[in-house]
Amino acid sequence: MNRWTPFRSIILVYVAIILIGTLLILIPTSSHGITFIDAIYTSTSAVCVTGLIVKDTANDFTLMGKAIILFLIQIGGMGYMAFASLIMMIFGLRPDTKQEMVVKEEFGLTGRDKIPQFLRLVVLTTLTFELIGIILFYIGFTQAGYPANEAISHAVFQSVSAFCNAGFSSFSTNLGGFYKIPLVAFTAPFLFIIGGLGFIVVQDISERLLGKRRRLSLHSRIVLISTLSLIVIGFAVIMLLEYGNKLSDFPLITKIIISFFTAVTPRTAGFSLINIGDLLPTTLFLLMIFMFVGASPGGTGGGIKTTTFVIINSFIKSKILGRKSVNIRKRSISEEQINKALTLFFVSLILIVTMVGILSFTERDIVEERGLLPVIFEEFSAFGTVGLSMGSRTRPVLSLVHDFSIIGKLIIILTMIAGRVGPLTFAAMVMHARITETLKYPPARIQIG
Repeated sequence: MNRWTPFRSIILVYVAIILIGTLLILIPTSSHGITFIDAIYTSTSAVCVTGLIVKDTANDFTLMGKAIILFLIQIGGMGYMAFASLIMMIFGLRPDTKQEMVVKEEFGLTGRDKIPQFLRLVVLTTLTFELIGIILFYIGFTQAGYPANEAISHAVFQSVSAFCNAGFSSFSTNLGGFYKIPLVAFTAPFLFIIGGLGFIVVQDISERLLGKRRRLSLHSRIVLISTLSLIVIGFAVIMLLEYGNKLSDFPLITKIIISFFTAVTPRTAGFSLINIGDLLPTTLFLLMIFMFVGASPGGTGGGIKTTTFVIINSFIKSKILGRKSVNIRKRSISEEQINKALTLFFVSLILIVTMVGILSFTERDIVEERGLLPVIFEEFSAFGTVGLSMGSRTRPVLSLVHDFSIIGKLIIILTMIAGRVGPLTFAAMVMHARITETLKYPPARIQIG
């Protein structure tokens, strides 16, 4: 306890939730048969709101199993402290000091934030938008011809999974084919985007609408502008690349719907309207970049985050132009923030490269048959907690990781955990580091480039 830190608590609690989820999934009434490795993998994928699946959620799990998966997704999407606060609020309790410190690290809050109020906002935002999603999905699924009882169960599952950016679906083919139902095709991205913006931005917008602040914070403006930019660029490039390929047989309006959906989903959502494995390698490369960037801080998604991406781009631009300071929208970025962004970027990249190197050895039969690209894509998807996959060789409705060895699945499990809590815990480690140097060495002159 003397060495207690918030980031250690985050990791330990997430691991504990994963293990509890594993035990629940292993209950015979939860599935139609599942191994321990697939149970712990499924639990990890749900808690880390990823959606890379080794079992068909629709057919391999019972109603109880699906409920357990959805429960784990809800905890992982809201953040376990926000979920715990919901329970505490029911009993009239509030977080203690240590719990508030964990919340600050989990959501990247500053010391000035009022934790209880923020947690209430998280819970309220989540429940509100999930309810809106349920209503819209229900109407869409009834339009698709599903009876009322099936439509509501599918609507609940899809809404929670979409807002939490999980990528799990109660349909075997995910949302494949639902481009014919615009209400479904646009409700899902709407929930992706709101969940991915982050609760900090939602708080800023709500306070601005209520007149509590004159303008949005720089953080919120960066998140909103970068999110819109990435969606527009992604839509345009995917439309251009796939117009004569995967989209060639679709009418123009369907091309637009699929391109928009495919541009939004790699921002850590993981749902799909079409078979991702049929896309061009160039398109897949673009999706990997989007999965690496991910959502925004304090939200339900993964990746290095949009703010990190913007700070690094601004830093590179400043160095190229010979500027001494890094400025964004008439505000200077501190050296500490720049160092954190760069460190997070390179540590994340090193993690992915290392994991791909291990997988290229452990899954060499897949690499020999399909090449390295599907394995790299799977690793990026796991790190970004996205859930997109080029598909299994034996069961196309499942992710490629279904074909992986036990070691390969463990590698993806570690990657998903790192993707969900890694950026947060790393930032916490940097923030709380106390390194005392007793010696100061003379500067070195090393040629670069």
